[in-house]
Amino acid sequence: MLADPAAVRALAHPARLVVIDALYDGEVLTATECAERAGVTPSAMSYHLRALEKAGLVVRAEPRGDGRERPWKRAGANLRIEMPRTDTEGNAAGLAAAELLVVNALDLDRQRLIESVRADARLPKGQARGSHYARDTVLLTRDELTDVAAALDAVLAPYRRQNRPEPPEGAIPFATAVMLAPELRRS
Repeated sequence: MLADPAAVRALAHPARLVVIDALYDGEVLTATECAERAGVTPSAMSYHLRALEKAGLVVRAEPRGDGRERPWKRAGANLRIEMPRTDTEGNAAGLAAAELLVVNALDLDRQRLIESVRADARLPKGQARGSHYARDTVLLTRDELTDVAAALDAVLAPYRRQNRPEPPEGAIPFATAVMLAPELRRS
């Protein structure tokens, strides 16, 4: 559970979000491998990984091979962000960090969806890998919100990489994002 504004701020960088996705998917990666995924230099990624380590989000894994490769792994089984709810729970810096995290996470999801649509458009008919995006409005009580979130998590759980050590042939990774946010209509 991540609630500290400084840790939320550490996570909010776009390159760090890419790496956190991979590491919390169960991968163990070197700074160079992380850099390739995030599109930054290995030295820049080393800086980002140390910041994530300081925030308690990643840890060093056992060295590989001759010990010169020093990979990184997730610090826990999963990661949840507890956003500040009021000024009594978090200060303006905490709220700003939370907002930056949301903006960068949604931008990463937007980029993934656009790349998926473009990639599928280049494939012959019937060979598209597929993607799914849906928007809807539902009416929920606070207790129903908790139940729906738990149900969505339960639906996805069997398909997570860590729960499928030997996925079926043809299985490819799909990024998932679920947003349940109240509509705050202005009067």
